[in-house]
This record gives sequence, structure tokens and C-alpha cells, in this order.
Amino acid sequence: MAKPEVLLAGATGYIGGTILSTLLNTENGLLEHCNLSLLVRGQDKARVFDAKGLKTVLFDDLENTQEIERIASNYDLIINTTPGGSVNSAAAFIRGLGNGKALTGHDVFYIHTSGTSNLADQPITGAYHEPRTFTDTSPDLHPYLQHRNSLTLYAQRTADLTVIATGLAAAVKTYIIMPPTIYGPGTGLFNRLTIQVPTIIRAALRNGQVMQLGADDGDVECVHVQDLADLYLLLAGRMVNGDDLDAMPSGARGIYFASTDRYTWKEFADGIAEAMVKVGGIKTKEVKKVGLEEAAAEWTGGHQLLCELNFGSNFRTRPDTSRKLGWQPSRTKEDFKNHYLETAELVMETRT
Repeated sequence: MAKPEVLLAGATGYIGGTILSTLLNTENGLLEHCNLSLLVRGQDKARVFDAKGLKTVLFDDLENTQEIERIASNYDLIINTTPGGSVNSAAAFIRGLGNGKALTGHDVFYIHTSGTSNLADQPITGAYHEPRTFTDTSPDLHPYLQHRNSLTLYAQRTADLTVIATGLAAAVKTYIIMPPTIYGPGTGLFNRLTIQVPTIIRAALRNGQVMQLGADDGDVECVHVQDLADLYLLLAGRMVNGDDLDAMPSGARGIYFASTDRYTWKEFADGIAEAMVKVGGIKTKEVKKVGLEEAAAEWTGGHQLLCELNFGSNFRTRPDTSRKLGWQPSRTKEDFKNHYLETAELVMETRT
């Protein structure tokens, strides 16, 4: 039987790059059992991968859905780590997989990258209050996402709902990985930086001081990028090898959480401020409390909903399904505390 064809989208990014380096540098056996291709935009980046003996597939734009659909039809599994709010490309990947399945009759799989901001409340504006702790074993996650989107449209959540609906229509098994705040330096060849901490660091460099939006006792979660990459590869390995696929929920039940530790917004801001003083980026550890309008202007280009959900909300999840399948994250709260300095040093090194 031919080896499954696997496409990794986003290998030049933070999550996708870490997944790829993990595949190349560990003896997990996955590469021996599949043919891996990388979806890459730009000949220069493709040459870097080509020089390492990796197969690349060039594409023009994620919004060129005809191109994405055509490319996807050649694969059995697509791991998509491109930005989670791209609704059209997600649907095109899945339709393409479905077209390929119609020709071969083989099972096909799609892993999508999302985030727990889909579930976060809105304590700054008071627009939504959410006291519950979510578990990925809960049967009402899909209806919940539908309900939240009916109240407030959010691109990432819309993409998740589109993934589920398109997968069911195309008979493609879909799996959504929904991590919280991701931390730690990535190990890929290109982007090694996450989003939230570097965003606050760059604003601090502009203003001479770290800012904090969320309440001091804001309750949020995190996962190290390497632990997260291990979850992707755990799922992908089962798909490639056909290992007990019935134990892996897909579609409306195929949402996988990836939280490992908790922190508060005060702890977050204080940790960044201390690190920035140590690297000489700013002179004061004092954190400036700011309102939503000012924070959004500095961090999210004025997008207040995006800012509140990602920098000032509360969210609580339990990765029960992920752990039941064998996910064993190894990073600790101490690693989270140490990452502030690692990230500050990396941002300073890559400043232009």
C-alpha cells in the first residue's frame, strides 16, 4: 500500500516550523510512514527547504481558493497551521481533500489550528460573562460555538464552524486544535516568535513601559509551543498509521484543547516588564494599566474585540480528550516564567 501523502501548511510560521523541526529532529517514526510536502509561498523560502531535501509545493495566496482546492486534492492528510481566521482557505483545503477521496475512496483527514479566544469572555466591556470550565469531551462545544458566533461574529470562531460544516458535507474527518496562549521560542527555520508577548514587548519599546489591560486576577491559560507541536504529531501519527481512529473524535466532536498551566494578567505584565528591564529594552518595571481603546491601538491595530479576547479575557479549559489519547506535555510553570526573558532576548535580537 502506498504511503499516505501529508501536506503541512505554515511550515515557515511559528507553530508549523516547530512541528517540522520536531519531525526532522526526533525519532517519532512519522516521516518513515508518509510522504511529506510543505506548502510554501515564495521561491526564496522554498529553496531553503529544498536544500534540506524537503519537498515543497508553491502557492500564490491562501485566498486563491481554486488553487488551494486543487493542491489539497492530492493529499490524504493536511495539517494547517496558517492563521486560524482564514475561512475561505480552510474550506478550500477540506473541499480539495473531499475531491481526492471521491477518486481514491481513501479516508482523508484535516487538522486545523484555532485558539481558546473563541471561548473567552469579555470582562472589560461586560459584553459576555463565562464562568464555566470547558472540557474537550463535552458534547455541547459545537452548539456553544454556534451560539457565541450568533451573538458576536469572530473570524477564528467562524472558521472553526466552517471547518466542521465543510468537513461533514465533504465526508472529510476534521480535527480542530484549540490552544490557549502559546509561549516559548519556536524551533523552525523562519519565524520563532509567538504573538502575545512579542506584541506587548514591541509596544513597550515604543512607549518605554509595559502596559496591562486585563484585571490583576484575570484567569488565563498557556501551553509551550513544543508541547503543542507534540499534540499535532500525536494526532497525525494516528491518522498516518490508522491507529484506533474510532477513539479520535472528529467533526462536531473533534475539538482538542491543549492547556497545561494558568497565569494572571498581572503576572503576565510583571514578567514581561522584569524581562525587558533585564535586556535593557526599558528602564522601569512599573506596569501601566490601560483601557481597551488604548490597548487596541497599541496591540491590535485598533481592533477592540480581538484585543479584549486575547489580552484581557478569562478562559478555562481541560484537555481531557488530548490526554486520553496519550498527550503528555512536559513543560512546567517554571518554563512559563523563564520564557519572558527568552522571548525578550529574541525580540531584541530580531529588531529592525
